[in-house]
Amino acid sequence: MRKRGTRVDRLKDDILNGPIIKTLLLLGWPVIISNALQMLYNLVDTYWLGKIGKVAVAAPTVGFPVVFLLISLGFGFSIAGVSLVSQHTGAGSEENANKAAGQVLSFMFISSVVLSAIGFGVAPGLLRVLMGVPEDVFPKALTYIRIIFSGLPLMFSFFAFRALIRGIGDMITPMIVTGVSVATNMFLDPLLIFGPWFFPELGVAGAALATVLSRGLASFVAVYLLFSGKIEIHLGVKDLMLKLRWVRQIVKIGLPSAIGQAGTAVGSILLMGLISRLGVVPVSAYGIGQRIIRLLNVAIWGLAAPLTTMIGQNIGAQNRDRASSIAKRAYGLSFSVLLTLALLIFLFRQPLFRVFIDDPAVVEVGSRFLSIFLWSIPFFGVFRLSSSVFRGSGHTRPPMVLSLIRLLPLRVGVSYILAFGIIGVSLGTDGIWLGLFTSNFVVGIMAFSWFLTGSWKERTIEETTGEEPVSRGV
Repeated sequence: MRKRGTRVDRLKDDILNGPIIKTLLLLGWPVIISNALQMLYNLVDTYWLGKIGKVAVAAPTVGFPVVFLLISLGFGFSIAGVSLVSQHTGAGSEENANKAAGQVLSFMFISSVVLSAIGFGVAPGLLRVLMGVPEDVFPKALTYIRIIFSGLPLMFSFFAFRALIRGIGDMITPMIVTGVSVATNMFLDPLLIFGPWFFPELGVAGAALATVLSRGLASFVAVYLLFSGKIEIHLGVKDLMLKLRWVRQIVKIGLPSAIGQAGTAVGSILLMGLISRLGVVPVSAYGIGQRIIRLLNVAIWGLAAPLTTMIGQNIGAQNRDRASSIAKRAYGLSFSVLLTLALLIFLFRQPLFRVFIDDPAVVEVGSRFLSIFLWSIPFFGVFRLSSSVFRGSGHTRPPMVLSLIRLLPLRVGVSYILAFGIIGVSLGTDGIWLGLFTSNFVVGIMAFSWFLTGSWKERTIEETTGEEPVSRGV
């Protein structure tokens, strides 16, 4: 690994010894900007596709849960990268942090090639059978997700890069690379969707292609930086040769996260299937509403990502009391910020919807969605930060369990019961929105209770000399 610069040295000292809230915010602001930029992928797509009509908006909305089912595995295994790199960095082992980075990058790329082929093949069945996508939406949705699947290896490479760099505490480099990618997507979207000048008019397919091309650019920049020696992780070709001990550790830490993320995706697919049965209007309303809700997710990620890094490095350095103090401060800050933002969005919910679409029925249903669901977001923040605490120290099974409970029995189960009158009360779309509220509220309380047990405080790495470290377990 290249000799670390003064900025990274100062960050590590702040993470281990500095003021907690200040350090969280110092690490968090680039993540907030990065995630705000990430949101622009979907917001820009939705804005331009909304000019075509509600079917064009619905296509990526119903297609995204299928895409997320497979890319969630990439997110899951990237958690191993954050956990391993942050703990080894906190323990003072730059060599092992570097080794972990190469192994995670290689593992994720190989996995993405396999998942890309699987996704391309199973997409029609998932859309028709599992989700019941309306016939007028199906062709566009299928085209959209198959194009996205073709670029999966590029996406996974960037996911790995972002996780590895954040494990060290460098949040700014991923922000810059993300900004370049988003700017490229914003430039390509209207050109490929509407086809001015010599560009082809591709509609929904154009939005997907713009996403793949822009994320592809980000992945090429990311790989160049990892091998160039210009950032704190410096890889060589030999670092990419998978070794069994490292693969075991990546799987042991990453697999529960991948399962939890995949469970989230399956829950999203089943939920979208329920909403699809109610028609195109609820699908469009939910799709736009979710994009508005992601404004709040920016704040959540702005604390969740640095919290993972700070917990990982402090647990690696065996500063358990400080790690506990960091988590508690993050909980308090998150809940108050999210409650304030939820109130602001509630007050301006209808104008926000009209930015994307002028269909009165969609605006009405979407406004009702936000009125019910918004107030569960602070509790989702508690769940998300609890997941960061456990994942930072390599204990990824509790977040997996909580994710599965949240999405399947609570979100899908309660939504189905309330929406379709299983207990004699059929609430339609309101039943879906109440199910979403219930899942966040209940699992937030469960997550905080699990955090209080302190089971996350044992680190999951062992430093060894000249050999790969051995995982203690998760």
